[in-house]
Amino acid sequence: MQAAQGMKVATPGAAGAGRTWLAAAAMTIALYLWVVCWPIVAPDMTLFLFPWYQHIVASGPIAAFHTPFSNYTPPYLYLLDAVSLGGGVLSPLAALKLVALAGTVFLAAACADLIVALGGDRRRAVLIFALPTVIINAALLGQCDSLWAASCVLAIAAMIRARTATALLWCGVAIAFKAQSAFVAPFIVGALIGRRAPLWQWLIPPATYCMLMLPAWIAGWPAADLALIYVRQVEYFDFPGNLANPWIWMAAYAKGGQAYYIIGYGAAAAAAVAIAAVTARRVQRTRALLPLALLSATALPYMLPKMHERYLFLADVLAFALAAVQPSRKTVTAALAVQLTSLSALIAYIYNWRAPALAGALVGAAALLVIAGIVREELASRPSG
Repeated sequence: MQAAQGMKVATPGAAGAGRTWLAAAAMTIALYLWVVCWPIVAPDMTLFLFPWYQHIVASGPIAAFHTPFSNYTPPYLYLLDAVSLGGGVLSPLAALKLVALAGTVFLAAACADLIVALGGDRRRAVLIFALPTVIINAALLGQCDSLWAASCVLAIAAMIRARTATALLWCGVAIAFKAQSAFVAPFIVGALIGRRAPLWQWLIPPATYCMLMLPAWIAGWPAADLALIYVRQVEYFDFPGNLANPWIWMAAYAKGGQAYYIIGYGAAAAAAVAIAAVTARRVQRTRALLPLALLSATALPYMLPKMHERYLFLADVLAFALAAVQPSRKTVTAALAVQLTSLSALIAYIYNWRAPALAGALVGAAALLVIAGIVREELASRPSG
């Protein structure tokens, strides 16, 4: 009996050591991939990011904003402005990827805050650097999705702590970086209703957005253009989309697929209303809040047409955080399924090969079912907060 008891005591330590070695191996591989990807110049960098950065360097940090020169909102351009001050030392490639790296550090810090808000171990957040989609997004493509995603994560963490004003402040920061932050809006709106947030707090996101546009406007960027940047983005990218969702199948095999867009818009609207309603009614179920936010960030881009290959990025991060906080077969399966869905679209985009995204769309459907099952279980369990 004593030997058996001794074995039981030793097992957790052995399991913990195994997990530590696994995490160390993952981070070692991640570091290698970051180094390998760092010098690669992605096509979008040549088409968009390099010209924007070179315009800032040539015009000066303030004069650059005299006229619109990008279809991104100014907050990201402010960061390019900051790194341009080292233009004599940094190459354009190094400058852009440093911004992407800094954004990933911000994302890891935001994930640590979310994990702590749910009683988890903040150290697990460092594994964000090892997520394949994060490596591709930042180290390979030099993109800035970590900035808006991190702001959304901080908004969710604040909402879990019932700090609605702070949550809405971060929502404003997120929407100022990318319109895709709206994917988590059903969860935020539902939580605000459930927590009976005062009416004035609903004005925080638009006020924050305006404040972040203010420096560009003062420098000369027309206010009308600042207000319509996201409208112009929709007009600029008029295609069925390349995210791994049902619309990738429609683009491949259905003639006149755009006639069916109304189905996607209707399904997404119904999902948004349902998620907001459930969140409002069960906002005190603390453990259910992250799964609900994940469901929102996954369901909307999966159902909507005209989605880009990077639009599941927030879902990637939230699925990882859920598995880190509540590790189980279902949460790990959800994290893997969301990651594979997102990764398949990125591979299809990089290699101009539709097949991975077609397969990924099927994995995405399975991911949604697993996440919905997690939400249902959490709502049926005993309240935890």
